[in-house]
Amino acid sequence: MRSARTLVLSLGIVALWAAARPQAIDVVVRGMVTDSGGKPIAAALVKATLGSRSVSRYTGADGRYELTVPAGTYALSAEAFGYATERRSKDTADASAANFTLAPSWSVTELLGSDIDALIPDDHAGSRLLKSTCINCHALDVMLRRRGATAAQWRTYVEKQMPLRYGRPFTASAAEWTVITNELERWFGPKGQYFGPGAEPPKPEQVRRPTIAPAVARATWYEYTLPNPRTMPHSLAVDRAGRVWIAGWDAATNAVLRFDPAVEQFRSYPVPTPNAVPHTPCVSRDGRVWMALNARGTAKAAVIDPKTDQLTEIRWDAKQPGTHNCQEDRDGHLWFSSLGESDEGFYSMGLIVRVNPRTGETKEYFAPDTPQIRGVMVDSQDNVWFAAFDNHKVGRLNPKTGEFTFYQPPTAKASPYSFVEDRRRGVIWFGDLNGNNLTRFDPRTETFVEYPFPSRNVNPRLGIGIDPQGRIWFTQFLNGRIGALDPGDLPRTPTSSRSRVQGASS
Repeated sequence: MRSARTLVLSLGIVALWAAARPQAIDVVVRGMVTDSGGKPIAAALVKATLGSRSVSRYTGADGRYELTVPAGTYALSAEAFGYATERRSKDTADASAANFTLAPSWSVTELLGSDIDALIPDDHAGSRLLKSTCINCHALDVMLRRRGATAAQWRTYVEKQMPLRYGRPFTASAAEWTVITNELERWFGPKGQYFGPGAEPPKPEQVRRPTIAPAVARATWYEYTLPNPRTMPHSLAVDRAGRVWIAGWDAATNAVLRFDPAVEQFRSYPVPTPNAVPHTPCVSRDGRVWMALNARGTAKAAVIDPKTDQLTEIRWDAKQPGTHNCQEDRDGHLWFSSLGESDEGFYSMGLIVRVNPRTGETKEYFAPDTPQIRGVMVDSQDNVWFAAFDNHKVGRLNPKTGEFTFYQPPTAKASPYSFVEDRRRGVIWFGDLNGNNLTRFDPRTETFVEYPFPSRNVNPRLGIGIDPQGRIWFTQFLNGRIGALDPGDLPRTPTSSRSRVQGASS
């Protein structure tokens, strides 16, 4: 048995950014996306951006789309897998339809992390080390941003960026550095197969993606850029009032952020411990906001009482790794997960920990054949769901029997990361880092529906949330944004009392 002790700290300076948009009449922009031969393109993404806010939808089987936005002049874009992106400016005062004709295009820059993961074989230790190291922080398609770099250039870049953005150096032995950087050059360097600057790309038939479900065309995506776009929002949770609590993970931010969707305002609560690595929040039934702290040291978690704005750091054995995710069960226990990080900087078997907040007692569970566990969630039946990250599966623990069950998403190289239970729909949602999806899983039928994110490199982290309107909120770790998905299957709450439709004749 171990006991947790707490340290109460007064809240530091609170910063407020006002980003509220004025009340305006909403406009429905309509149009159609076709190929150069006039054939409708299904599952094309159409996005409208104005300032720090974007609204997106995917086209249906007939290539048509509708976007409901406040009046204004938008940057409008349309894209689809295997086609070049088309962009234009759209003034909503112009009532004509916004149609797009996309030209064929094929480039490795269209590939997702799961596509690249499948193209790089797991037949030797070097490629396996590359994947486990890189995907530990982000999807593999992030590497395309620096394709053409040599092994030495990759090492220089990583050594510079880790302390700058993460507040700590990358930990690896000399032998591991050599293997990782040589593999980066092998695949993404000047002569890299498939992914090098002048390489022959893989053939389209080599890239296998699941068919996008019809339900995706009924959904609407909303994205908001943070006040500091270099902030790395790791994870989030939504309270009963619909406010979104966000982990400001990077060393420069080191704070808990709050976003109020009603007025589109952000507020910052700095964490007193430097480089604490705020990782994943959860909201307990009493309204307190708990934040897992991932840094090594004695501070393992923090809790904020919104009524008093008081922050408490929870501490236990400094030799234990920091926490990643938290969740409250029906008995009031707070569950925290850990990567199982060893003293050498790499990972042992994934660990799930249950904490009794009244006594400080803890109990540990080890999932079989699971090197890393990311998100953990306790559902309304006290089943413990977790992300079997390296195994590309969703796991379930029955705490009464200790039995583990695993489920495979449609994307073969998916990397499940975070969970939220949707009681109104009777499903579970999770973020897929490598496949760039927000995925719905129905435990009753054991079926999945994957909703592709509206931006590349979303890299969803631990902790997503559902607001009172049924929208699913998520973070964009490397893009400095948060977002929400409205699946379109529940009654909608309009943003204004009136709306007008554009392109009705299209």
